[in-house]
Amino acid sequence: MVGVQPTLQAFLGRGTPSSTSTTNTPEREPKRARIESLEKWRYQGEATLPSSSSASERRVPDASQGSSIVQPPHAASPPKDKVKYSPLEEQILQLKAQHPELLLMVEVGYKMKMYEADAHVASQILQIACYQEKNLMAAMIPVQRMNFHIKRLLAAGYKVGVCRQTQTRALKAATEKANKPFDRALTDIYTSSTWIDDLSTNDDSKDEQVLSAFVQGASTPTTKRFAMISVDMSSASVVYDEWEDDVLCSELETRVTHLRPRDVVLSSSTDERTKHLLRTFLDENARIEQQEIPANIPTLFADHLSPPTLAWAMDQSSLLQHTLALVLAFASFYRRTAALKHVSQYTPFSDLSSMRIPAASLYHLELFQNTTDGCVHGSLFWLMNECQTAMGRRILRKWIRCPLRSPAAIAQRADAVELLRARRLPILHRAISLLSHLPDLERGLVRLLYKLIQPTELATILLSLHRISHEFQGSSINTGSTLLDTLLSDLCVARDDISEWLHAIHIPSARQNDKVSLYSNPNQYPAMVVMQRAIEEDEKALQEHLGEIRRVLKRPSLQYLSVSGEENLIEVRYADVKSIPTDWVRVNATQRAVRFRSPVTVQLIRQREQHRELLRKAANESYISFITDLGASYLDLRRIVHAVACFDALYSLAMVASRPGYARPSIEANDDVNVLQLNQFRHPVTEALCSSYVPNDLTMGGSEAPRGVLITGSNMGGKSSTIRAIAVITIMAQMGSFVPCVSARLSCLDAVVTRMGARDDISRGKSTFMVEAEETAHILRTATPHTLVLLDEFGRGTSTFDGSALAEAVLRSFLDRGTEMPKLLFITHYLSLTHLVKIYPTLLTNKHMAVQASTSDYAAPSVVFLHKLLDGAASQSFGIHVAGMAGLPATITQQAWEIASSMEARHAQALRTTLARQCLRAIYQNNTSVLQCLHQQILP
Repeated sequence: MVGVQPTLQAFLGRGTPSSTSTTNTPEREPKRARIESLEKWRYQGEATLPSSSSASERRVPDASQGSSIVQPPHAASPPKDKVKYSPLEEQILQLKAQHPELLLMVEVGYKMKMYEADAHVASQILQIACYQEKNLMAAMIPVQRMNFHIKRLLAAGYKVGVCRQTQTRALKAATEKANKPFDRALTDIYTSSTWIDDLSTNDDSKDEQVLSAFVQGASTPTTKRFAMISVDMSSASVVYDEWEDDVLCSELETRVTHLRPRDVVLSSSTDERTKHLLRTFLDENARIEQQEIPANIPTLFADHLSPPTLAWAMDQSSLLQHTLALVLAFASFYRRTAALKHVSQYTPFSDLSSMRIPAASLYHLELFQNTTDGCVHGSLFWLMNECQTAMGRRILRKWIRCPLRSPAAIAQRADAVELLRARRLPILHRAISLLSHLPDLERGLVRLLYKLIQPTELATILLSLHRISHEFQGSSINTGSTLLDTLLSDLCVARDDISEWLHAIHIPSARQNDKVSLYSNPNQYPAMVVMQRAIEEDEKALQEHLGEIRRVLKRPSLQYLSVSGEENLIEVRYADVKSIPTDWVRVNATQRAVRFRSPVTVQLIRQREQHRELLRKAANESYISFITDLGASYLDLRRIVHAVACFDALYSLAMVASRPGYARPSIEANDDVNVLQLNQFRHPVTEALCSSYVPNDLTMGGSEAPRGVLITGSNMGGKSSTIRAIAVITIMAQMGSFVPCVSARLSCLDAVVTRMGARDDISRGKSTFMVEAEETAHILRTATPHTLVLLDEFGRGTSTFDGSALAEAVLRSFLDRGTEMPKLLFITHYLSLTHLVKIYPTLLTNKHMAVQASTSDYAAPSVVFLHKLLDGAASQSFGIHVAGMAGLPATITQQAWEIASSMEARHAQALRTTLARQCLRAIYQNNTSVLQCLHQQILP
């Protein structure tokens, strides 16, 4: 123990005692006093412990900095060199000293225990008692509830290690360590991304468990280069990318927002500014670790990648290779490298076949969570999610995140949706019926890939796959949709292999998780057969010895008795106890009888228990071999599951299409048309949440209308909701979905970018207007003629003159692009901008949200919002009226109205005077171009 003590200083958190106090052990305080002290600490909460929700305390920059776990006080524990630890306590302290960065759960009997600092943390997060157990503070949970509590600790941002007993009682008794503690070792380590739920868990709140690795390459003062590998451990899918970013890391933010990783691994080359920005992009409880790039990359690739994946990896840039090596090194520590094995599971993030939706657009358009409380309810995904399976929900998320750009691919998906919506074909009815009562097959396959799957899960997966793959056996698949025909054909792959694997196991034994009697042909695993024969010999020897016992006790009909898990007992009445040999072992007794075992019985039972343990060990090894062989068919099985998931997502789109007022959009095959025409469109989510909705019409681009729309109107008139509806409809249309319109015609967009709302960014030291300006600058850099741009009240974060000047300059910068300008929806309260329509009549049009107002010269008008998008500019914004609706006193709003009327009159007079002077100057100078410009401004 002397060698262990110095290493435990940080874990125990106790000061070094003086040399004069080493001989006297203080007397322990009475039990009641200890309990009262503990309860006082337990319920003080925040007064004694830092908050467990602090994300910064759990993000570990690198492994050398030690644990990220909150370290509580240790006043309840005596100084370490005054204590004589028990062998079990020494073992626990050694385990913790070896793994200081983990929150350790230690198996002790039928309980999982946490000690010292870990016990304090577990007490706070799991709301369980923390108590003094001999010399250490401890907290305890039942083994049966371990998975539930591990998930809670992982959700709080901790890395959890599980230390199991590596010996059984029977095998330990056969060694020289019979009087020592069970051997224990760290058997599992989990983070939030590497934890894989079993099939019995029905939690769809966080379907994706993403691990992302980022490597920063060469940088300049204005640009940074990054590579990324992201692995969704719950589906074994990989996303990769390499890109050049600006100094604000806008593209990095987009990727993090889309993927939402729970664990992030950074290379040592990542600069501090990037790490700080990354922390602001991530969820609160996401973990960050920083590691060195592995040294021998080719060997690492060869050890963990399949030959096709290895060939793909070696063709990539060195930056992407470093990123793949980094994520492989991290995943190998958690035994999850199988997720990166197959190159067929790799997809690029930046794909020319899909629409780009930046992080700001994801947020502003509320695609996956609403902006009110961050919940799924009220989002586009909530509206469109009619999926029957967890796999289908994952695919639907991906389709919303990455809408298509190819008109042919969109039409193919829309054709399938239309057929499913009609439901005229019997084969589609049969396919739809397959979706009911399906387990999470994708998660089951991933657990098979990681060798985590239990026999009962294996039986469930194989039975479901057997039902799916044999549904269309002998059927002719011809639905009229190429996509549906391909998916239904894929359901039938590996049909014979699935039948073979299913017949190889005994389903009732699998349902009981009985690995010993799992196989229909046990002779294929000789080690198990040998142990089973040894156990049969033990049973035979016990029965032969029973004959000798009958003769000794002169009871010819005597049988062994089993009570409370104790087998092969000999029960005799108290009156006959004297006839029992003296070397027999007394086991237990009742009021009427006593139970014994003979020495031979004890020896045979011990031998049988050892053989049973060896049989269980052989059964576990045989089971791993069995699922490893089954894993060779993983790609074919995944193909079936992917087909089921896509079919389920298509069926969800068909259910959406069946709603009243939804129509199939017409997608222009010719990109040169570049049109967006919506007739009687509505916002799908707002319509679902409200009892009534006012539809609108809009045409942009093509030969019919300008590409730019300048929208003015009253506060609360519906401007922002209207342009959000337009953006959401374009995303739905390019997903292949029907849309909430009477009719829709559009060309494919390459991106939907937004600048909406007013929010600051305190964590990055940015004001509201700074965030506004940065987002707008990014849009100006990235928008193309096929981009839909939404700008909502740009310039309102600064003074009126600066804001209106900047808003006009930004609007002009788009309009000056001519035919290369994007489709632009520009909302403003600066009515002075409306004159630009006269300067750019073919590129910009004025529209406003209609209101019905009663006019008055002496009081604020009475306003009714009509929520109708009409041609022309608004006359005013009615902001004072909205202020009154918000609860400002009538005296204030009345005074505001009077002030506003006076200011408008003065401004109008000043404007007339200025225009008159400019006209006279232009006439005197004979400047016709200036006169023409002034003429356009003066005309109504």
